Amino acid sequence: MSSAGEKARKLLGAIKGFFIAILVVLIVIGSLYLYSGIWPPEVVIESASMQHSDTRSYIGVIDTGDIVVPKKIGSASEVRPYLDSIESGYMTYSGYGDVIIYRPLGSESRTPVIHRALCRVEYNSTGGGFDVPALKDVPASTWNVTGGPKEYYNIKTTLVLYDIGFDHVTVSINLGALSKHSGLITLGDNNNGQVDQMTMICPNEPVRPEWIHGLSRGELPWFGLLKLWISGPAPKSPVPQNSVNNLFISLALLIAVPISIDAISLILERKGIDPWAKIRKKLGLKPKEKEEESPEPKPEEPKKPAQKTQSEKSASKSSPQRKSKRRGSR
Repeated sequence: MSSAGEKARKLLGAIKGFFIAILVVLIVIGSLYLYSGIWPPEVVIESASMQHSDTRSYIGVIDTGDIVVPKKIGSASEVRPYLDSIESGYMTYSGYGDVIIYRPLGSESRTPVIHRALCRVEYNSTGGGFDVPALKDVPASTWNVTGGPKEYYNIKTTLVLYDIGFDHVTVSINLGALSKHSGLITLGDNNNGQVDQMTMICPNEPVRPEWIHGLSRGELPWFGLLKLWISGPAPKSPVPQNSVNNLFISLALLIAVPISIDAISLILERKGIDPWAKIRKKLGLKPKEKEEESPEPKPEEPKKPAQKTQSEKSASKSSPQRKSKRRGSR
């Protein structure tokens, strides 16, 4: 059985481990906040609008149940849209350009949308149309203007873009229907070429700079499903089965690996081997002191009868003779 001192040390170790775990979590969250500049420093994906498959999720693509980190920006000029990124080859989440997080129509009551910035449109106050400067740097075969001259400036009709995104869709943007202000045209990778401004997501409104919550950066796949299941709302679309499988496998590993390491360490320490000796040495820490085991009390041996001395033996032999002599004298 363990001594009281050993039990106290184990309890102290468990308490220390608990507080270390909390400290690690706080450090991670604090680091994310310092990086993103936004609170909370993470966003859970609730829909399939950015998936590249309806049945399978991929690392490097934003899928339902993923967690992404928003990065605060100083101005809208920091956003690099799809059309502006084709020539340089700049990509995020397996597609050209940045993915932005914005509030539709600037409403605080609306759920933020995480979609790709497709192009920047600038209202031409002189001509009454829209300029799309990025069209100057893309091949002429990749775009067209219907119902008007094929010019990148003062477009008052529909701009058509070809071969857009991972699914190579055709995108039509009715610039003549937009509100008369500059901003970004946005598109979900999995929305079949329907830009937000031509749907009820952000109808006829280019995304203004003040509506932008941040750029989407990084990805923690699958783990956001826990939040969607526990606190809701439920995912707005079916979750790819491999996301569910990968989540449970990851959770099992997170639980099993520390337990296995602890068990192996305990077995080695009982054999007199310190598995962390090299790491302690590199960190300049003192070697672990070996615990001295208290010896178990030995069972008491039965006492042997005391041996008589030679004089005692002689006395006992002679005593009957003395008695007989006394009897004879009487």
